[in-house]
Amino acid sequence: MNMKSTVSRRRALRLYVAGQATIVAGAAAMSILHSYLPMALAGSAALMLTVPLVRDIAAARRVRL
Repeated sequence: MNMKSTVSRRRALRLYVAGQATIVAGAAAMSILHSYLPMALAGSAALMLTVPLVRDIAAARRVRL
C-alpha cells in the first residue's frame, strides 16, 4: 500500500465511523422526540458516509486481481 492509499483508507474509515455515530445520535433523537424521522435521516447519512469505504475496498480488490 502506498501513502496515498493509506490516507484514503484512513479518511474513508473516519467517514464510516462518523456515519455510525449519526445512527447513535438518530436513535437518541428518536427516543426523545418519539418520531422515526431522526432515525431515517441518520440511517440515510450513514449509508452515504459508508460509500467511500466500500469504493476504497473495491478499488483495492481490483488492483490485487
